[in-house]
Amino acid sequence: MSGKIVQVRGQDGAFSAYLATPPEPAKAGVVVIQEIFGVNATMREISHQFAAQGYAALCPDLFWRLEPNVQLTDKTKDEWDRALKLMSAFDVDKGIEDIDAAIDHLRDTVGVKKVGAVGF
Repeated sequence: MSGKIVQVRGQDGAFSAYLATPPEPAKAGVVVIQEIFGVNATMREISHQFAAQGYAALCPDLFWRLEPNVQLTDKTKDEWDRALKLMSAFDVDKGIEDIDAAIDHLRDTVGVKKVGAVGF
């Protein structure tokens, strides 16, 4: 399995996403929808778990309009406060557009036909 940061073309511009792929051609794709802590180590590990099962897993940075590359944990009150502040400012409709762009990226760039999603 391998993992890397890729750029996804969205309606409002390009944003980053973490892509984990299996060693063999992926049987399908899955969009791993981040939790409020961003595309952190937990989200990357979950993406790798899907890749280990044969899926191309793409975890888009849904906070990119507010603060790109957020990687928080749930270990401190400051990080919780920051995560909750980001979530309260998050535009759900724009997030849905970004998830649609992630689906398109998996289909058009990675080359999978079937795509599902899992959210946190």
